[in-house]
Amino acid sequence: MIIEPGSYLFSKIECRDYDILLPFSCRKTGQCCSVYVPRIPYEHLEILSQYLGLKADAFIADYQFYYGKKLKGQAVRCPFLDDQNLCQIYHHTLRPWVCYLFPFSYGGEVIPSCPAHVEHRQLLDCLVAGGKEYNVYDSGFCPNLELRPIPEDRWLGILKRFQSAPSLPELAVSFVAFNEP
Repeated sequence: MIIEPGSYLFSKIECRDYDILLPFSCRKTGQCCSVYVPRIPYEHLEILSQYLGLKADAFIADYQFYYGKKLKGQAVRCPFLDDQNLCQIYHHTLRPWVCYLFPFSYGGEVIPSCPAHVEHRQLLDCLVAGGKEYNVYDSGFCPNLELRPIPEDRWLGILKRFQSAPSLPELAVSFVAFNEP
């Protein structure tokens, strides 16, 4: 199987003879965006204002105000979050890559305010526990997009390790779909 770049976020654990793909499942809490404003080019802001049905001048001035505060080192809520903490441009092609690749674009540390990232790292730690030879890549940089299947005699042990850590049911479904031999 070949991993489709840009289709979903993941961590890939490359073991000696097989690979494990751990999908990342955003919970859409908006907590990551409540302290960060991405850089967006002016011409993209004009397009996004049309997409959102807002007047370009007011929209761009509002964005520049928030981005200016971010540049001064202040934790600022992203102006693209709506009242329910959902990103209004989540499905738009001009959504910045730093947002699309979050939390993998954030530097590798566990982000305690992001429950999905905390869960992802717990699952990752559980899956590599006791492993001697492995490399971990994330969807921000994965040099080999080919996925080598897990041998059937190893699958049950890996599945048990995955199930030993708490996770959402939809993440378990994705995990099994990508990894089952």
